[in-house]
Amino acid sequence: MTIVLGAGGNVARADEPVSEEVVVPGPAALPTAAPVADSRAVVAPLAGALTLVVPFMVGSLLVARDDDRRLQNIGSTVMLAGFAVAPWVSHALAGRWGRGLAFGGAALAASAATWIVMAARDPYDPTLGNHKRLPFGFLISTSFFFGAAGVTDSFMVGPEQRQP
Repeated sequence: MTIVLGAGGNVARADEPVSEEVVVPGPAALPTAAPVADSRAVVAPLAGALTLVVPFMVGSLLVARDDDRRLQNIGSTVMLAGFAVAPWVSHALAGRWGRGLAFGGAALAASAATWIVMAARDPYDPTLGNHKRLPFGFLISTSFFFGAAGVTDSFMVGPEQRQP
């Protein structure tokens, strides 16, 4: 029996004598190379994630200083800057300006609104009632989620493919 492996599939003939001959296709029958991803597009979501997480960590350490409201406000500003910039970084590095504008614009607007509310009424003032801190808490959470959504979208869209 002869078995021929090729582009047409496996062919077996029962009328031929049994032999152990196997024919393997040459280089011409191999599939073409897979598309190569742009290296900037692969790194862009990671850069965006770092832009979101590092300022959040640094800002959180500053906010944890209960004895200094000035440092707490600086910490919040550092966090807001990271939240606002992260979607721009993750999409712009990959060349997806439209998506960067959509997600980055929403994160920037929420961060600016949070900063305005924070400037109008210090959320770290111990004499301020909790109900007066609600706009700040709502807006800083919204800013974080918009920033995180932009970075997550950058991971989900993935790099655009190009032929080598």
